[in-house]
Amino acid sequence: MIQSAKLAVSAICISIIPLMAQGVKKTVCPRLLANSSMIVNIDGKFVNEEKNKTSTSIEWRHHDDALDTFFVKLNDSPSFTYITAGKFRYMEFEEGKVKRQLGLHHLRENIGKTPLRLDDLELLANGYFKCPDSTKPDQNPNVLSTAVSNTWWSVVIDSLPHPEKVVMRGAPKKPRYISVANWKSYAGELLPTLASMSSEDYSGSLWIRAAYPKKVLETDPTQKPVKPKILLPVPKLFGKIAVEGERKIPLILKLNQQLLSE
Repeated sequence: MIQSAKLAVSAICISIIPLMAQGVKKTVCPRLLANSSMIVNIDGKFVNEEKNKTSTSIEWRHHDDALDTFFVKLNDSPSFTYITAGKFRYMEFEEGKVKRQLGLHHLRENIGKTPLRLDDLELLANGYFKCPDSTKPDQNPNVLSTAVSNTWWSVVIDSLPHPEKVVMRGAPKKPRYISVANWKSYAGELLPTLASMSSEDYSGSLWIRAAYPKKVLETDPTQKPVKPKILLPVPKLFGKIAVEGERKIPLILKLNQQLLSE
């Protein structure tokens, strides 16, 4: 009798899983800063919580049909490469080529000694936000609720689609304030060229040094091909989130050739 009950409960759970996945798919509305494959070079200078000066240089390779790659250079911490596609993500450090798989709880970590978080890279790459509730006509469209972020729970902007003032709230006890000085068109994509970022404990600025379509890098004769690296199979725990309009995860071999060999 008990065994039959267990089997019945298991069957119900299995039947509910696809329905739950459909529900998640319908409630997530990606909001991407860049909608086409681009390479964006971002520089940042900050005074961190310890009142020390720190800086970073980030090359963001955004792909509209594959994983996103961030090459992060730091002045006072080990540099690393960050690759993500939803729940699947890992870091690779230049020193010793150490690879580190990451879960959602790791996204609260700071990038080096800067006030930036790994979750900031996730929002840039995937832009997963909850869809507005159609049953609430008085809902403020300028309040964006993140869907899978582990650090930031809400992003409040002053205007759409190109805000000048942004307030981010979440796991950090104190909100983050962002002020965008200017938006500029880069190969048809409108991006913020300069922004200041601050909280009660830190301050700094971010600016785009260069931005161009990915195909420019592919045709650059100065770029030398690099032998593809071999990756271990990705655990099922880091499968991609099923959302509407999601980007496909290529085969591991294809990932090596297209991203890590660049």
